[in-house]
Amino acid sequence: MKSIWLLASLSMVTAAVLSGACSSKDDDNDGGGAGSGGSSATGGGSKGTGDTGNNDEGGAPGSSGKGGKGGTGNGNGGADDGNGAGQGNDDAGAGPGGGGAPGGNGEATISSCSTGKLLAGDPLYTGLLEGEKPKGQGLLDSPPIRNEAIAVIGSKVFVETEFDIWSFDMNDADPQLVRFAGAEPSTFIKAGVACKDTRFLVMRDMTATADGKLVVVDYVGGAVIEITDPAGPNCMSHYVAGTHEQTDDPGQDYPLAHGDQDGPGADALFGGDSKGAGIHKVAVDPEGNIYTWDEGTGKVKKIATDDDRTVSTIGKLDTDDNVMSLAFVKGKLYAVGVDGTNDFLLEIDPGAYDKSDPTGNVKEVFRNRGDQFPETEGSGHQASLADLEADGDTLIVSGQIQFVWRIDTDGTVLATLAGSTGDRGPGRIEYEGGFDPTVPHPANEWQLGYKLSNPDGGPWLALSDSKLYWSGGFATGKHILEFTCK
Repeated sequence: MKSIWLLASLSMVTAAVLSGACSSKDDDNDGGGAGSGGSSATGGGSKGTGDTGNNDEGGAPGSSGKGGKGGTGNGNGGADDGNGAGQGNDDAGAGPGGGGAPGGNGEATISSCSTGKLLAGDPLYTGLLEGEKPKGQGLLDSPPIRNEAIAVIGSKVFVETEFDIWSFDMNDADPQLVRFAGAEPSTFIKAGVACKDTRFLVMRDMTATADGKLVVVDYVGGAVIEITDPAGPNCMSHYVAGTHEQTDDPGQDYPLAHGDQDGPGADALFGGDSKGAGIHKVAVDPEGNIYTWDEGTGKVKKIATDDDRTVSTIGKLDTDDNVMSLAFVKGKLYAVGVDGTNDFLLEIDPGAYDKSDPTGNVKEVFRNRGDQFPETEGSGHQASLADLEADGDTLIVSGQIQFVWRIDTDGTVLATLAGSTGDRGPGRIEYEGGFDPTVPHPANEWQLGYKLSNPDGGPWLALSDSKLYWSGGFATGKHILEFTCK
């Protein structure tokens, strides 16, 4: 096994959360605290309705409907079977439009959350989460799966566990968690095949694209992989960048595809000269371009949507910074993380990158020891920023100090969406005061238990319509919460 689960103490949490669950393949650049898992489902698409036809005269057909891919609203996609409808603007009538491709989930702008409930997992479980899991189980069965990065596409929720990916459909009468890609354990990486035959070594992040794909980063495997029709009958994995063929686990000589090379995805190398360093985080923009951070070189990479899936450098960060998550908003890429003493938010402008000044397009939005947030300001505690999600024109960020905030891209805190302060101040090491996590609670009363993770992540977030999803847990009690927001 590559995962060994340990308990963290509150003192360590407040000192940049340097302990937590850790992988036997430790990340070299972990002095800044734990990194996060992915920016799961950073939006995914605009309303997937048909375009409105300008039918000035009335009676003529409206324009073809097409699946949306940006903006706000219920991003359930336009029809993909030719039945999308354009609508005429005149009282005289509306003609049929052409069908559009399915859109992803819309980025629902959230300003506040009311109630949170347990959606999946067992927050009170204290056993081990190792070894082979059953192929299907109820959402609340024990032992729970090892919830890490999460994503939402339509009514389906996706969860990666480092080694495999599971899903369930919230529209089912009796939703079941089912593994559809990967296996635990795995001794090789393999993509370009049906999902059931796909294998991962150690995934570190996952997100959803506007057109309904999943993107995962296999840190040990040195690969970015896309999954089409996830959990569907035609589910397939596809190599995008880095490793491009079935390769055995490299043992301690990881990651695979090691080096520093841009160009066609099949030739790309990550991690630089040192062992144990590579690509961790992943985000996508509305056009489907992929962004990742290479901890070995400090470089931020863009992977284009062209046939070669061309990899290019778009910025360079300090290698002492531990980037925990990425999100793309309004043409800019944002990164949150910790540096051992402070929390930070960085803004990277991909269009302003200059190879002769690789840090010139990187703006430090803030860097301080928890003073950005009302719950930690002046307390000496870091917020320990973890996962970052795009929310329209703003950002949603989780903290290992057990809160979720909505912030503007200039760093202004707009709202505390979920979480509560413990008896001893920010952060907890266990549930307090008889709190029962198996029943619903107001969002501002939830004890967002978090003291255990792999060394690179969590708690993780996902957004869909007016719902906020949170993945984390005390001890081994991994679980997913669903918050109703507006």
